[in-house]
Amino acid sequence: MDRHDVYAHHTGEDDWEDIPYRDSLWTDDGRATGVVSSSDDFYNIIQYGDILETVGDAVDRHEDVEPRGRVSISPTAHKMSANVEFDGATVYASQDDPIDLGLQVQSGHSGFHGLKYDVGAERQVCSNGMTAFISELGFDQTHGEPFQPGLAYNAVDAVIESPAEIEHRLAQAQNRELRNQDEALLVLMDTGIDRYLENPVPDLLNAMHDEVEDTESPTLWETYNTATRALTHYTQDVPDYELAQGFEQASQLLETGGNEVPEPDRLGRSAVYSRSRDLIEQGDSEPYWPDEENALRELMEEHEIQA
Repeated sequence: MDRHDVYAHHTGEDDWEDIPYRDSLWTDDGRATGVVSSSDDFYNIIQYGDILETVGDAVDRHEDVEPRGRVSISPTAHKMSANVEFDGATVYASQDDPIDLGLQVQSGHSGFHGLKYDVGAERQVCSNGMTAFISELGFDQTHGEPFQPGLAYNAVDAVIESPAEIEHRLAQAQNRELRNQDEALLVLMDTGIDRYLENPVPDLLNAMHDEVEDTESPTLWETYNTATRALTHYTQDVPDYELAQGFEQASQLLETGGNEVPEPDRLGRSAVYSRSRDLIEQGDSEPYWPDEENALRELMEEHEIQA
């Protein structure tokens, strides 16, 4: 990735003039990536290769861990996503539910993307991906500062050295329940992951059938697994660099943003309130399923929400 000057075209005079406060970003094979400030105080180019090499160096310090994974880059190279699995680092949601840990790396050059490292994982029993479900294990920087290699070392160390914390988080999520399947479905739709699915409600219901033991009391863990199953197995032709955002949206079922498991009642009430405004009060939305309005009114009554 490198900088090039930006010019403005004066159509009346058919002339070009240099814009001193803007640079364009281009790859070495000629792809336009973004338009950014020409000042290093406001925008520093972070090369994808430097990020990945630093992550590799950070993993090499852990002798019992072997990295493997994949990198996805958008056609214009303005987004990059890397899923790095740490072979040798495993936690357990239960005795029969092993989860391989790893690191999710996201970076970009669209003018506002920065660099993010988040805990990543994959459940062995179903290959469901997991990302950003513990905020304390995440690190990020903006393009306003030069590349900070130390963040990659911190991120790798944090993930590999935190199995007890991760297992505690998953255990907490298994002990917190939503009211019923209808509320769980509304919470899932409220995360915004439906935009990655061709048939959101059927896909989520199918995933729920595989992941939820009791539809009258789905746990946050089961509801989260419903989201990750749908994103992992039911998405069509969605590249990793886009899907990474979907997994991050799903993580709000396990993470408040303050390194805590959310309260199911708060999640449910927020989703029910938001949906009631769209479907009942404003009437500018179609029902997700035939009897949704009745189900929604029952949940509104339980949450003491007035239409």
